[in-house]
Amino acid sequence: MNKEATLSHPQHDHDYGSQIAVIRSDLDRLQGDIRKLKDDVAEDASERMKQFTEQATETLREKSEVLKERSEQLRAAGEQQKEVIASEVQQHPFASVLAATGAGLAIGALAMWAQNGIKS
Repeated sequence: MNKEATLSHPQHDHDYGSQIAVIRSDLDRLQGDIRKLKDDVAEDASERMKQFTEQATETLREKSEVLKERSEQLRAAGEQQKEVIASEVQQHPFASVLAATGAGLAIGALAMWAQNGIKS
């Protein structure tokens, strides 16, 4: 054989069948590792979603309680103001009627002015 042929086609004493078997074994292990990683990621994601859901539920529960307390406070304040207004009307009925009439006339005048201003 000439020197060129030896360089372009070196002869090796390798067992390609056993090398292919090792590569297949490595690929099988890699596939197993990938499956395990996929399962671990899915389990982790599931656990994180569960934690997020629990935290969100707890936060909503807390906010709901705060909102309920504030609505009770507003309702109580409204009742108090209603009693104050009713007391004022009972103490000064004539002034109350005049104030209500004046407020009604002012609102009516504003409504008419707005309506006439839009038509122009």
